[in-house]
Amino acid sequence: MRINREITLALVLAAAALAVGSATGAMGWSFFAGAVIWIALQYQQFRKISKWARKPISQPPNASEAWFNLAIQPHRALQQQRTRSKIFLTRMREVISLVEVIPDATIILNSAGEIEAFNVAAQRLLNLKTTDTGISLAAVVRSPDFVSFIRSQSEDDGLLEFASPFDADKTLEVRKFTVEQNRAVVIIRDTTELNRLLTMRQSFIANVSHELRTPLTVVTGYLETITDDEQPTDLRLGLVERLASPLTRIRSLVDDLLLLTRLESTPVPAQLDTIAMPQVIASAVHEVQGLAQRPDQITVECTTDQRILGVETEIYSVCVNLLSNALRYSDNGTPVKISWRSVGDKVELKVSDQGVGIAPEHISRLTERFYRVDMADSRKRGGTGLGLAIVKHVLRRHDSELQVESVLGEGSQFFCEFSPAPGPEPASVTGPAATARHDQPGEVQP
Repeated sequence: MRINREITLALVLAAAALAVGSATGAMGWSFFAGAVIWIALQYQQFRKISKWARKPISQPPNASEAWFNLAIQPHRALQQQRTRSKIFLTRMREVISLVEVIPDATIILNSAGEIEAFNVAAQRLLNLKTTDTGISLAAVVRSPDFVSFIRSQSEDDGLLEFASPFDADKTLEVRKFTVEQNRAVVIIRDTTELNRLLTMRQSFIANVSHELRTPLTVVTGYLETITDDEQPTDLRLGLVERLASPLTRIRSLVDDLLLLTRLESTPVPAQLDTIAMPQVIASAVHEVQGLAQRPDQITVECTTDQRILGVETEIYSVCVNLLSNALRYSDNGTPVKISWRSVGDKVELKVSDQGVGIAPEHISRLTERFYRVDMADSRKRGGTGLGLAIVKHVLRRHDSELQVESVLGEGSQFFCEFSPAPGPEPASVTGPAATARHDQPGEVQP
């Protein structure tokens, strides 16, 4: 053992001092010289330990067991603390990375309401900067309701919804949690989209109720008259025929609602149809001819026979709804055109009209359920108000999107693109047959 060598060294020095002292007769000076040598050796070890202590990361020098044992225990304690610190820092980084990906603004406040830390979402929602650390949050977000909420000392603060002072179109929701006596966590999220969806749901319920109430009121009035024995028989029989129109409207509305529900709740079938669009367009034109104001109002132009993969009944409903919409808003029998053509590596379905057109502020809302540009004129034009909503959901299921271009008073274009079905491309439609005009209802010339 090293400790034995140190004792041996001390004994050797003492024996040497004794021998030298005996030989020279200077016993005191000999032991003094031995002590000086011993002190010099220990001072040398002390200097090594002192130098190591300035950066005690590596293992201490171990030439002397006594000095080594003096330093090794603090060194081991330091290493254990460093290991614990590394684990703590790793976990802190994980927590911080998780907080950074949270879409809600997260802010830590001290007892004075000053900002200690915040995540990326807080920078986005509240325009916070790194220089805002140490500044009162109330001084950064200048909203009276927000400031009162943050400064409230209530144990149960609940939540507050307020208009963003940085963007008038945004609504924010804030919650505050006290985590320590001198700290609080404030969480703020953007509820603009959620409020919009809630408003849409409320509007949807109100619109369904309104759309059903009118024909049901008519049906109820007719039935009361029909069951009144005091009314003339001819009148009651005449009212029976009039029941067809409101009942048909109710049925159409219910059918469209059921279709929308199915489109939203069921996945796209794994086995898709290979759809020949010219034939589907021809059937759709035949379907809507009853809405045309003149026999040749609808023009069909198919310049490709390129097929697509999808659900044929759903694509058929897209054609029918787009054509119906165009015919209803094409006064005086102005032309309506439906086309199928190749555009780059895609194929495009387009329905164009020269009708009343749509103002720019309405275009983004056209596919909302029951949304109509002119509510006062909607009864005369007919329809359930769900056609374009159905189109949007069908196209979404087919990896496409409805595009709208319109000029008020000049007409509109509704178009969408599809990926062609894999396989060899069919021969393109060319020559006179590329453009077909339907002179009579139900007569289709592809």
